[in-house]
Amino acid sequence: MNRPPRSSASLPGLERADDWRREADGRIERIRKGDFVVELRGRDKAALASARAEYRLERHNFLFGTAIAHAPFADSGEDGRHYRQFILDRFSGLVCENEMKWYATEVEPGREDYGPADALLAFAEQNRLAMRGHCLFWEKQEFAQAWLAALDQRELRTAVERRLTSAVGRYAGRLAAWDVNNEALDGSFYRERLGPDATAWMFREAARLDPGTPLFVNEYGILGEPEKTERYLALIDDLRSRGAVVAGIGIQSHDCDRLTADGAAALAPGERPEWLLSNPLTPAGFLATLDRLHAETALPIHLTEISAKTPDAARRADVLEMLFRLSFSHPAVQAILLWGFGATTHWMGPEAALMNADGTLTPAGDRITRLLCEEWTTRGNAVSDADGHLRFRGFFGTYAFSIPAPDGRTIVREVNLSESVPTATVQTAD
Repeated sequence: MNRPPRSSASLPGLERADDWRREADGRIERIRKGDFVVELRGRDKAALASARAEYRLERHNFLFGTAIAHAPFADSGEDGRHYRQFILDRFSGLVCENEMKWYATEVEPGREDYGPADALLAFAEQNRLAMRGHCLFWEKQEFAQAWLAALDQRELRTAVERRLTSAVGRYAGRLAAWDVNNEALDGSFYRERLGPDATAWMFREAARLDPGTPLFVNEYGILGEPEKTERYLALIDDLRSRGAVVAGIGIQSHDCDRLTADGAAALAPGERPEWLLSNPLTPAGFLATLDRLHAETALPIHLTEISAKTPDAARRADVLEMLFRLSFSHPAVQAILLWGFGATTHWMGPEAALMNADGTLTPAGDRITRLLCEEWTTRGNAVSDADGHLRFRGFFGTYAFSIPAPDGRTIVREVNLSESVPTATVQTAD
């Protein structure tokens, strides 16, 4: 397949350890912000001149999110309140940690339970948070239910068809994306039983059942690994050649402790499983992987599962900040999702936490909060000109405008401002 060229985010100078932040911040300023013009109109749609309006960014168009688990979410005590509030104060999106996976929704054959997943999606929708679907299938045999592994080919295909109809149909039009067959490069459960077309068939059927939801591949061990990146590209090419509409590329990285500005990562001692790489990952190597994937496919990229486990709390903050800055600065990246945050709830334990057990922030939690809630936000006030125009520069996203009315009320209106739509009209009178 011919792959269209795309401009690179990697810039000269990244070989110098002190350049990565300045380079990333410069790209963020260029690609994540715009100059906006908002026209204020009053009664009879007349221009509202000399009106002072306050504006604030409510939600980024970029998806900043986290995995959410049902048990801590549903906790009615103080721990549950801290858990829910941590999410609401920072994020624009969620992904179910386990609740949408097949092994969670159908523990026993024919007995489906989407209750926990439904509750988490309802919470997301009530709070205007996007929800990624994870995952329809998981190619590794260790994550297949015992009853599923016991089926013959015909029975398995029937079960897969039922799963597609059930999960995709249930959430059609309500998700930001679906990870279709998780970690297809590192397992062979469905491929061995249903043939080499199995994953492409899953994509084709999911697209037929819900044509509006983007379908993603999702893999680990990609960042800074040219050999596996090439295999990832080959997988995407193969899926496309079989008629699968691959809409995006998911990248997992639970090994963010290897990020380093100078090529010398200080990893925690001990053995690491194969899905936790140990080679240092520099800003240049990080960006080069994203450049390669996007240049070869023209697809958007989601950083779908992000964790950094290290006993060094300051280093955990440093590496997560590096990942967020580099990812937000790359034009192909549309989402970053942490895979949990709480000391008592993170799947990798308290050494990966952003929130302590008492609800206070770790250094990593403080650092990410400052990025999302202070540095990467836009708020201010301006006075409209004679034509009713307000002008300001800010991040792309949904803004709330508060405009005082002559009768003493405050009129609040929301508009979305983006790179393609940098202007809007706000009507202050009914």
